[in-house]
Amino acid sequence: MITLRSASAVTTCGFALLAIALIAATIHVATPDYAGIRAGRVDAGYLESNNCRKCHEGNYASWHATFHRTMTQDANPQSVLGDFEHQNTLTYQGVRAEMVRENGRYWMKLTGVDGKKQQLEIGRTVGSRRIQQYLTKNGDQWARLPIAYDLVQRRWMHLNGSFFYPDGSDYRQHLTEWNSNCVFCHNVKAQPHLDWTDRSWNTEVAELGIACGACHGPAGEHAQQALSPVTRYRWHMKDLAAPSLEVTNPAKLDSDRSAMVCGHCHGQRLPEPRDRIHTMMSDGDPYDAGKNLLEFYRPVQREDKIGSFSFGSRFWQDGSPRLTAYEYQGMTRSKCFRAGKPGQRITCISCHEMHGGDPRGQLTKKMKTNAACTQCHQQFATPVQLVEHTKHLAESSGSLCYNCHMPSIVYGVMSAHRTHDITIPRPDETVRVHKPNACNQCHLDWSVNRAIAASQRLWPNAFIESKSGDEYFDEPEGQRALFAGDAVTRTLTAAAMTPANDVTGPLLLEAMQDRYPIVRYFAANALAAQYPAMPKPDYLASSEKRSATLQGWYPLFMPERLRAAKEARERLSANRTEVDVEVGE
Repeated sequence: MITLRSASAVTTCGFALLAIALIAATIHVATPDYAGIRAGRVDAGYLESNNCRKCHEGNYASWHATFHRTMTQDANPQSVLGDFEHQNTLTYQGVRAEMVRENGRYWMKLTGVDGKKQQLEIGRTVGSRRIQQYLTKNGDQWARLPIAYDLVQRRWMHLNGSFFYPDGSDYRQHLTEWNSNCVFCHNVKAQPHLDWTDRSWNTEVAELGIACGACHGPAGEHAQQALSPVTRYRWHMKDLAAPSLEVTNPAKLDSDRSAMVCGHCHGQRLPEPRDRIHTMMSDGDPYDAGKNLLEFYRPVQREDKIGSFSFGSRFWQDGSPRLTAYEYQGMTRSKCFRAGKPGQRITCISCHEMHGGDPRGQLTKKMKTNAACTQCHQQFATPVQLVEHTKHLAESSGSLCYNCHMPSIVYGVMSAHRTHDITIPRPDETVRVHKPNACNQCHLDWSVNRAIAASQRLWPNAFIESKSGDEYFDEPEGQRALFAGDAVTRTLTAAAMTPANDVTGPLLLEAMQDRYPIVRYFAANALAAQYPAMPKPDYLASSEKRSATLQGWYPLFMPERLRAAKEARERLSANRTEVDVEVGE
């Protein structure tokens, strides 16, 4: 028989159970379904970085400070870095561009030579380190606009000033389709969604910019498991019986798979097999961090072609990359990589730190020194050993490993970069394959033949088979490469001359006559670095305006050096071969 007191107890118990059930139901409703996120799509399981932040605040903060994060952004007051209010016009090839902000929206207004006007809304930004490019949307298609903002020089520029095309090139040639190209490396898990029947797009990405998913892959299941404090505790205690972490950590992959995570974007590639491009454009990028990249793609090499288009101009004649975005190809062809045991050899994060270091290159202070190389090459760790090896003073630039084994012979956006094809310096490569060599990157006043002779004298066993070139390579290499090389070589040579001096200054003034704006860009920067009080020549200005500015520079230098520089330019440039280079970024 139930008494009043026992009935009351039952009632209380019932209410308690009901409350627990309601709380449980509320928690269930409020619990995110991370495991089912984007189910059925190519990017199933991919989280946005804000979801990762909830548990990984430190890693989120260090990633947030990188230029990866800001690679692609929606246009807003925080992301737009160009000057849309004051110095906001550029006239190039007779076309006037005016960049304005109106009612919180950003516009590029173009007035053609014929007076016709066009107004294009800027919807997204690309880049935030050296230049910022801008995207406009036309129906279902995103396109890159031809005017960008130079973040270093704080000025507007035409993209002819960043790519290797001469004056007079098509004003709109850099109006690139974003959906089929840029989207694959500048965002997480690209899905172009091209409808091949009517050529329409419905492009999506898991996240704009290069965020957590690009390196860690789909983490939905991991986040779902992490909702349980018990599971998190077991992970923390390294309980082997705990549920799998279900997330990729490049630092815990074997070295080859780890390098592929970076090589996915820092190693321009072709679909493998080639006809896979059809499904990639329809569905999306099939690669996830941690997988074998070579099952989906083949890194581009010098001999590759797509129809009549050749990638050859993006590489030196020996196959070494001469543009950025090919770092993976450079590293994997180097002896430092090939001599190692598969899975246990040099990889990107042997030197680069993804959650630390200087955002400009993501190297720590230590990894900017010879410590990067003495990780493996301990035989050169002491000053005595180093000098014996380099034949240069221990504290000199000639004893910095990078300068000899990774010289700055690669062009990136508005800058010279170190090659990742780690080799020994060979001056004779300039003779054999017209590739800049490390010795003459510093010894610009030496000829290549002199550098070859010096290397044979200092390291007779290593260079016994090196052969000198003809009298053409008796020229001081600085002026020979600056005037006789192709546009990439001339650009890198002008960069190597920064800052200018009494000898290189007259040569750089002559380089301001170059037909390629990008060569003039580096020449002007080299001059301005040494003479900041002088009016800086405008590399995008007409030849008449440049000449007027240069008149003020000539009195700085000895007349005989000016005459010799002009004679060298006219003589050496007469027979050079020009090759326009599509950078592909």
